[in-house]
Amino acid sequence: MRIFLYFAVAASALAATQAIAMGGGGGGGYGGMNSMSSASFDDYATAKRLIKHEQYADAIPHLEKALAKHPHDADVFNYLGYTHRMVGAGESTPARENDFKLSLAYYQQALAIDPNHKGVHEYLGELYLQMNDLNAAHHEMNELVILCPEGCDERDTLNKALAAYVPPSAAAPEAVPPATPAATQ
Repeated sequence: MRIFLYFAVAASALAATQAIAMGGGGGGGYGGMNSMSSASFDDYATAKRLIKHEQYADAIPHLEKALAKHPHDADVFNYLGYTHRMVGAGESTPARENDFKLSLAYYQQALAIDPNHKGVHEYLGELYLQMNDLNAAHHEMNELVILCPEGCDERDTLNKALAAYVPPSAAAPEAVPPATPAATQ
């Protein structure tokens, strides 16, 4: 009987630990992800894990599944924008432009849901820098100054990206081949 009781208590403790780890307890998520069913939470958690390991393209289908169940979650839209931006950064120009357009659309949808989402403003500013739209990136920086006048990680990160930005025309010049001497007669 004692062994049975021990296993029952251990199983209950394990279940409680898993519930807390899956968002069932604690301080709550920014985008309401704690209210997700376990299937969509699993997709969201899987996507975040893949993003952490820089497997952006692999994260997209999981985020799309999470979005299907929670179409008004700014965090999911933000991560969809981020993953498309990161996939686009490594692609050729036409594919890159398509992924950047998708990224921009997802960020805009996130801001339509939550105009004060600091993470979206940071990532959107970084996207604008990748698109060489310095004015739009500064606009996002201004939004972050308003949202966190005392400073915040998002503001600091975008500020560093702005400071490191090198416009395409100021990038390293192309190597010019050495002049060949003219033939003498």
